[in-house]
Parts: sequence; structure tokens; C-alpha cells
Amino acid sequence: MTAPAPSSDHRRPATRTAEIRCRDGNHTLELTDREVVAERLLRSSRRHSFDPDTDVGWDAAQDPDRFYLPPRLVSIYETPLWDGLSHRRRVELSKREMCSIASFGIWSEMLLMKALLTHVYRHRYDSDHVGYALTEIADECRHSRMFGRMVRTCGLRTHRPRALEYQAAKLTGMVYDPMPMFGGTLAVEEFTDAFQRLTFPDETIQPMIRQVTRIHVIEEARHIRYAREELKRLVAEAPPMRRRMAGYALARMTRMTVAQVVHPSCYTAVGLDPGLARRVAARSPHRRATMAWAFRKCTGFFDEIGFLDGRARDVWARAGLLE
Repeated sequence: MTAPAPSSDHRRPATRTAEIRCRDGNHTLELTDREVVAERLLRSSRRHSFDPDTDVGWDAAQDPDRFYLPPRLVSIYETPLWDGLSHRRRVELSKREMCSIASFGIWSEMLLMKALLTHVYRHRYDSDHVGYALTEIADECRHSRMFGRMVRTCGLRTHRPRALEYQAAKLTGMVYDPMPMFGGTLAVEEFTDAFQRLTFPDETIQPMIRQVTRIHVIEEARHIRYAREELKRLVAEAPPMRRRMAGYALARMTRMTVAQVVHPSCYTAVGLDPGLARRVAARSPHRRATMAWAFRKCTGFFDEIGFLDGRARDVWARAGLLE
């Protein structure tokens, strides 16, 4: 018996890409049909997804002399404070900072999952667009569990952000506004992705850390693509003033939260004064160059879509996050 032809709802959309000018006429964006993007990402998810419970060697011995983060990514690298630390204390600081980034990542991913559900609630539930969003949420659930287990395996505990950010984040989702949600997603994911792309190929890093970061880089690439496509679509439809306001708010939010990536307890654990260490890191030319480098793909994309127009660019520049 001949199988029935697939329903037209499941055929690939005829229109794949289109160029659209933003309302102010200053930015031209190439948009790909939502269903085409989602279909590609779903295929990639089926081919390249991992189970951290079995794909990470959690029982591997941790060498006390091997770093957990490439030294050049540690916040006080190339400062007098770094020079004054013994090798073992430098390793310990790298472990603490890696676990601090993981804690920040768990908090960020929880906010993303919450906002993403709110976003796709308004779309057709049987679409590939919603199907991929649910797949991404499943990825993020695994990532959060993976990061939490990594922190515990390192003998540490996760921590929350400062009370201000923690309490303010509870309000997310009360007002539906996907533009800053996807912008914030890219700011966090592009930053962590840059750090991890240097970490997992580095054979001097602890094997367990390399495995965790490799999984996250591979799966997060799909999330970045999804967020970029949605943000382009939202920006193309928004009035210029609305886009500039969203870009400015995102710049302020990023500047505030990026300072919380390294928890003060990281410095205390290696005998440093946390206030002094944070000030030294903030003034360090190497650290500022590293952070601008880590955000380069993100800020380049934001410039392309008009998120650096107006006052937003000044905020990014003052924060030292523009190359």
C-alpha cells in the first residue's frame, strides 16, 4: 500500500529567506522563515545531543596542579595579585571562578527557560518553532543539572546572584517583552561560549571540565542561532525608538550583571581581599581586553541589528565590553 502524502503543514515552507529593512531604513536584515530555522535546529539536535550523566567522566581524578580555566581567562591574570599567588592558589582560583561562572549560568538558564515558555505559549503548539523551543528548554535543563553536578564534583556549592539581581529577576515574565529576553540570552550565551571555546580544546585543563564545556559549546550553538533569528525578526518589526530603548536597557543590564560573574568568595578562598581584587580586575587592561573579546560576536551582531544605536554604545564602551 502506498503511504499517504504528508500533510501540507509538515512540508518545508516555500519562502526560505528575505531581506527586510528596519523601519528607520538604516539596517537591512536577512530573515529566514521560522519553520525552516526550527527544522534545521531540530535535525541538529537529533544528531548532536548529549547525556551529561554518561558523557562526562565525573569520577576522573582531579589533578591539583591542573587548571580548571585557562589562566588568561582568570579575572586577575597579569596583575600584581596574580603574580603574588602560588601555582596551587592560582589553580584554586581558576576552579572557583569556573564554578562561579557555572552558578551564574544556571541562574541565567532558569530565567531563559521561564521567558522562552512565555514566548512560545503565544505560537502554534504543533509548529517546529515551538517544537525546537521545547527542545532547547530540555537542553537547558540538562545544562543546569550538568553545571550543578560539576560544581559539586569540584567540592564546592553553587551561589545565587546579589539580592538586587535575584529579587529583580523574579519579576521577569510578568510583562511579555521578548526583545530584551532574546537580547539578554545572546549576551550571556555568547560570553560563556567564548570562554568555553578556549577551555575545552586546552589539554592542560582538567578532563572533566573539558568534557562539560565541550557539550555546552556544541549544544549552545543551536540556542544562539535560534535567539539571533528571533531577535532579528523582532527588531525588524519594532519602531526605531522601541529598538533603541531595548538596546539601551540591555546594555545597562549587561553592565550590571557581568560584574557578578565572579563571586567575591572566589577571592576570599585564596587569601585575597575581595573588594581589592574586584577593583584590580576592573582596572586590569588584560581583563578589559578579555571581556571585550568575549563579547565581540555579541556586540558585532547587536551593531548589525541596531542595538548599539544611540546611548547604548556608550554604555557598552564605558563597561569596557567593546573592542
